[in-house]
Amino acid sequence: MVRERVGDWRSAWRFALAGLLASALVVATSQTTVVAPLFFALQDQLFPVPAPSPQVTLVALDSTAAANSKFGPFPWRNDVHAQVINYLASLHPKVILFDVMLDHSTDNASDDQLTQAIANAGNVVLVCTADDRPLPQFAMHAAAVAGRELGVPDAANAVRGVPIKPAKTCPENARQEPAFVQALRIAEGINAPLTIDGNQAHLGNHDIPLVNGEMLVNFTNGTSPTCGYLLAYQGRCPDPSVITNHIVVVGIKLVDADDIYSQAVSFAHDASFCPKSRPQCMVPNQNYGYRIMGDAISTVIAGRYVRTQPDSSDLLATLLIGTLMGTAVYVLSFRRAALLTVVALAAYGLLAILLGRAGYLADPIYTPVAMALGATLSLGARYVLVDRERRKVERIFGQYVDPRIANQLAASRSIEDITSKGERRELTLLFIDIRGFTAMSEAMAAEDVLAVIQEYLNEMSSLILKWDGTIDKYVGDEIVAIWNAPTTQPNHALWAVRCAYDLIDHAGALQARLTAKGLPPISWGIGVNTGPAVVGNMGSKDRLQYTALGDTVNTAARFCSVAPAFTLLIGQATLDACTDYIAVEQVPGLQLKGKSAETFRVFQVVSIRQDTNSQWVPFPTEAANEAYTAIRRQHASR
Repeated sequence: MVRERVGDWRSAWRFALAGLLASALVVATSQTTVVAPLFFALQDQLFPVPAPSPQVTLVALDSTAAANSKFGPFPWRNDVHAQVINYLASLHPKVILFDVMLDHSTDNASDDQLTQAIANAGNVVLVCTADDRPLPQFAMHAAAVAGRELGVPDAANAVRGVPIKPAKTCPENARQEPAFVQALRIAEGINAPLTIDGNQAHLGNHDIPLVNGEMLVNFTNGTSPTCGYLLAYQGRCPDPSVITNHIVVVGIKLVDADDIYSQAVSFAHDASFCPKSRPQCMVPNQNYGYRIMGDAISTVIAGRYVRTQPDSSDLLATLLIGTLMGTAVYVLSFRRAALLTVVALAAYGLLAILLGRAGYLADPIYTPVAMALGATLSLGARYVLVDRERRKVERIFGQYVDPRIANQLAASRSIEDITSKGERRELTLLFIDIRGFTAMSEAMAAEDVLAVIQEYLNEMSSLILKWDGTIDKYVGDEIVAIWNAPTTQPNHALWAVRCAYDLIDHAGALQARLTAKGLPPISWGIGVNTGPAVVGNMGSKDRLQYTALGDTVNTAARFCSVAPAFTLLIGQATLDACTDYIAVEQVPGLQLKGKSAETFRVFQVVSIRQDTNSQWVPFPTEAANEAYTAIRRQHASR
């Protein structure tokens, strides 16, 4: 089934509108700060977290080095840093990015040693901020002085990137560039200026995508090659090859040095991150500033950039997908629509993860919420419409057909399909009428007439509904019933004949009830005919009735009018449809109005069977007549 038919495609716009309204609500919420922390917290989980570049080596001034009392209290004398730089420079790194707090006190001998070490190395990049500048002699001999500002934390209070052009920096930063860019310049011999074109920066052969003026850092899993600061001071890095021809980032790894930041990615910390006295000093998404600088360099070297969906396209996608989901639940059944919603959300989540692994950060909340909310609102609107259609159908047909048929109609067809679209289809009509009731009623009290009619109509109607017939109308003591409308019934002719059998077979029970109430017995005849007819809601604009018309209907009525008491008369079409299940006798010489007695044949059903292997059962015509005659005599004697 393509859809549970609550209407046609002209109604689809209602469900699309429900999805659009849901999406608009989500978009409006996204423009506030209420959901932003959750948005960024979820999107942070989509970062790829690759392994670090093997070309970047970290030298950490950690708690092990700080515990060495020979250096005195931190910050250490500049001659200590000089010895570290001298050792690192002897191993010929590409560049030394020195992100360590220097001693600004006046100590000419110590300062001279550091100045000489910086000058001899020739590839040292010193970091600075607008509030913390290196001494002039250090800046003069450094290969570069550059800013070490990190990006502004997002709404989830996590650093995501580094500015490509620091807003504020020290005067010594002549190029107005961040330290990781200067380190890349020296390591790769880039002299061309850093240019920014919209949301992209160009540095040599590197095209760096920007988000709000920042390069998003592709944070690594924290397993970069390392050498301890104390080991470097002592001139004994375990593996000098990780220094030679590498970019070396030297930084502070002390929890009390005020250089810890929350970043977008969590990773496992080794024992060197915290002092032994405080082994749990950091949460998994916290990192030291120099390590974030190292990850920024790794991002550019490997070309593993992280991109986000532009806000405008994100909002447009939210509106579009929410609208499509609202429409989709109209096209499908309730169960399939719910399943589609779950599958679509799962597919979107999987796609977001896969895109994240490729460096594209998808919307983790607004679009999926719009999908779910759009589907929910559309399903809610659909439920209201379906329920309204169901009530209409049940109200119209509840009095005509068995409640099961009414429910089936309500579940499968719209009120417009049923009531506004007449159709020509093959039907089986059953007419039943009391014999001689007009004359009988003239001699009866009005209340007795109504009592007889009520008992008769109740009994006959319940049997018709039992056989899934549709009660077309009551015309005095006549009942008109239809099969194969409004629902399709493949065996409609046989069902009508079996119903007629029950209508005659229950005559004795009805007579007994009438007798118990002091009412006269009655008899009835039945006519059944099968053939094409027009069926639909007919009548005036103020009053409509679901009915059928055509020659098939008229012929069934004529069969009924000439049928003897407790007899079923049928035509050739009904016989053809039931030939394996009924036995008949042709009624000779019967003339119907408008029909030729020579060419039009009428049959009386005399036997019936359950299936082709069952025994024949006589039609209860004779038994019903005998019971009627006996009860009539008893009533007459009283």
